Amino acid sequence: MGKPKAPPAPDYAAAARAQGAENIGTARTQARLNTPNTFTPYGNQTVKFGKENVDQAGFDQAMQNFQNRQGQTDEYGNPTYQGEAPNISQFTTPGDADTATITQTLDPNSQAALEAQQRIGRGLSETAEQYALPTLQGALRNRFDPSGYDVQTSLGRQMPVNYGPAMGAYGMAGSVPSGAYGQAGSVGAGQYGMAQGGVAGPNIQSSFGGYGDVQNAPAGGQYGQAGGVNADQYGNLRTGADMSGVARMPVNAGMTGQQAIMNRLQPQLAQQSAATAQQLANQGITPGSEAYNNAMREQQQGQNDLLSQAALQGIGLDMSANQQGYGQAMGQAGLFNQALGQGFGQAVTGQQLGNQAISQNFGQGMQSNAAQNAAQAQRYGQASGNAGFNNAAQLSQFQSNLANQQAGNQAIAQNYGQGMSSQQLQNQAIGQNYGQGMSSQDQANTAMGQNYGQAGTSAGLYNQAAAQQYNQNLGAAQFGNQAQQQRLQQDLAMRNQPLNEIMGLLSGSPIQTPQFQGYAGGGNIQAAPVSQAATNQGNYNAGAYNSQMQALGGLYGGIGNVAGAAAGNKGGLKGIFNLGT
Repeated sequence: MGKPKAPPAPDYAAAARAQGAENIGTARTQARLNTPNTFTPYGNQTVKFGKENVDQAGFDQAMQNFQNRQGQTDEYGNPTYQGEAPNISQFTTPGDADTATITQTLDPNSQAALEAQQRIGRGLSETAEQYALPTLQGALRNRFDPSGYDVQTSLGRQMPVNYGPAMGAYGMAGSVPSGAYGQAGSVGAGQYGMAQGGVAGPNIQSSFGGYGDVQNAPAGGQYGQAGGVNADQYGNLRTGADMSGVARMPVNAGMTGQQAIMNRLQPQLAQQSAATAQQLANQGITPGSEAYNNAMREQQQGQNDLLSQAALQGIGLDMSANQQGYGQAMGQAGLFNQALGQGFGQAVTGQQLGNQAISQNFGQGMQSNAAQNAAQAQRYGQASGNAGFNNAAQLSQFQSNLANQQAGNQAIAQNYGQGMSSQQLQNQAIGQNYGQGMSSQDQANTAMGQNYGQAGTSAGLYNQAAAQQYNQNLGAAQFGNQAQQQRLQQDLAMRNQPLNEIMGLLSGSPIQTPQFQGYAGGGNIQAAPVSQAATNQGNYNAGAYNSQMQALGGLYGGIGNVAGAAAGNKGGLKGIFNLGT
């Protein structure tokens, strides 16, 4: 049997490359399985792998060339270009296949709801700024004073405490003299050397000062108080016109302007009536006849028309005079109100200029204090850095000294422990004798303790009554303090109400966007174990080779043993195996 040939070593580099390729493929598969497209009633979410590169300029140029050729014809009117329009896919090249693009699109109702929520949030913020903020500022200008809420801190004189029987009232407990059975010994503290105490700690610099005080903000009224203008000091506006001097309208016909016109017409009308009657008489028409009555009726109708025109003209004159007087009274009231407004506006402008000057002085004071505080902080920081560097050096030296001291103390402690073991054996014998004496003395002390305890119980009952009285007084005081605390909480709640309102408006209702349902994925896919398979194959080949070599070694060993036994036996192999003659 020949020696077997050793198996070749596995190609681990090739296995690693194959394993890497498997891992990349598995990762790509898991990415695609775990990112599906989602379609819900609220919107869609789509996932696309591979970012495409689009040559938009090339596509636009090709489309322009196509459109330019469409209108070209030959001499007979036939189109000279029969090509197809370019397609965007012709100018699109694939990019990185592992890049995922997630696109979320809301349905119209969800999109409208999202935009409405955003408008509501903006409206709440504007409402808080316009209405709630001035109220809050007014509340914060008045500092809260808790000094009016007194708390009861004393309960007054209480029952005295009974401290029980006096020491020795029932006898004094005895004890066994410490040296009655010998004195327990000990090892001298310095017999083996004195352990050195702790190394002196480093002088750590823990504070530093002298860099000036931080400047506070200027006082609220340091530069004056901003004021307002009292509108009442400039008079009240006139809301109506003074009608006392305005011409009145006629109450009855024939008054005022109308009366003047009518008085002028009366003699003329009387003269016309007399002339008509005389003319009729000259014509032989007698009064009471039909001709006379008709003539007089026509005369009266003409006079009535003339009187009606005169009445209307008089009423028109009266109304014109009334309107003119009313307009003059209204103009006078307007000029008065305009003068009041001008005076008030000038006072407001002057007050605003004063308030601006106060605000400017306050701001300059704030800037000056801030500059001083910045310089003080810089000096403080430099001193802090120097102190930290010094403390680090002190601590390093302290640790070195402490290590040396601990080594010496360990040697002293070892010698001291050996001396203590010897001394403890002697002390145990003394302690046993002392314990027996103590047992006898304990019985006597127990009787004294019982008497003392009974007296203490009586004192305890008295003290319970005193404690009960104290608790009752304490409960009454606590009830009063709770009432004060409740009143304090109510006042604080009223003060905090504007702050709560503005915080409620600012927080509002958070904007909710539709949430797409999660996807559990396609599971965790393990890559094919190519590298481990190569390793296992190499181990298997090596194991098979080792088994063959072990069997071959056993065979060679058996042959050697047989040959050695044959050499030591006079009969040779024949005698060992009993082969016969």
